[in-house]
Amino acid sequence: MNIETINHFIKAVSIVLPKNPLHKEDELKLCNINERKYQLLQENSGIFNHFVSDESTYSSDLATQALEELFSKDILKKDEIDLLVFTSFTPDYLAPACTSLIHKNLNLSSHTLCLDVLGFCPGFLQSLLQVFLALNLPSIKKAVLICASVKSKAIDAQKDKITFLNNSDSASAILIEKNTNIEDKSYFAQKIFSAQCIEETLPYSGLQTNSNKNIQANTTLAFSFTMQNYPAFFQDFFEHFNLKKTSFDEFFVHSSDNFSKQKLYEKLNLNFTQDNILKNYGNTTINKLPLELASYTGGGDKQIFLGSFGTGITFNACSLKINFDKLQSFIKVV
Repeated sequence: MNIETINHFIKAVSIVLPKNPLHKEDELKLCNINERKYQLLQENSGIFNHFVSDESTYSSDLATQALEELFSKDILKKDEIDLLVFTSFTPDYLAPACTSLIHKNLNLSSHTLCLDVLGFCPGFLQSLLQVFLALNLPSIKKAVLICASVKSKAIDAQKDKITFLNNSDSASAILIEKNTNIEDKSYFAQKIFSAQCIEETLPYSGLQTNSNKNIQANTTLAFSFTMQNYPAFFQDFFEHFNLKKTSFDEFFVHSSDNFSKQKLYEKLNLNFTQDNILKNYGNTTINKLPLELASYTGGGDKQIFLGSFGTGITFNACSLKINFDKLQSFIKVV
């Protein structure tokens, strides 16, 4: 599906990451891995730091702190939020919803429309589209999109040590405001390849008795499928909307490690550089793209491509303009 809509304004990005309660030596012992193997992992993945929530910190806790930062900086008032969208694959509970918990924690206005979305690595762009479409409605003027993950709680560190040591828990709160100029366009595309969805990510949680307690993905299948199919999806996106790659200032494509990013960028004919987001923050899954936006130092009015892929198997692409001179960003370790 390809959708053209108004290019609404991304005004602020607040990101929080939990301080890792374990020392490196404790993590290596937990994962049963020695120092040399850990160094090799870092060199191959490009990840030299990661953030893990403690036993009492969950998605709603990190989300609350991310949103609270926007209030404390006087960027947003509680009664100005018309729409609150929370996206995660690690909610605190099935019920009550995480938006209810966040709403309660911060005593938000009763008029705020709350929506919870199940979203994995592609979840940020999927939910960003929903927010943009909602902002086309007359009654929605300001929206906050929250993406949160405490994936560390759903990883078996003994059996899936690489995933655990690369993963970072995090939450982002993104303020998006209505643009009334209907000539300003943004473009979204999504394509789902569901035939192998159960093989790519083994059934996780839920009520079915055959589901797993921990998240487990077939990374080999995911890697090969993405390398084979995302380049064609990428090209179709530009052709469908008659967009020229040369008109874009930046390309931010989701990546879980430097190796896979380099291979994909080669297939997309994009310039590859070592990924400082991965290096400094680890694999933040759903918050990789929000971190790209929050860390960008280029300034000015930029045409941005955002791409993601993951569980489903789902591909996403987005083209939008962001004025980075007016974007307020905060990254905080709590």
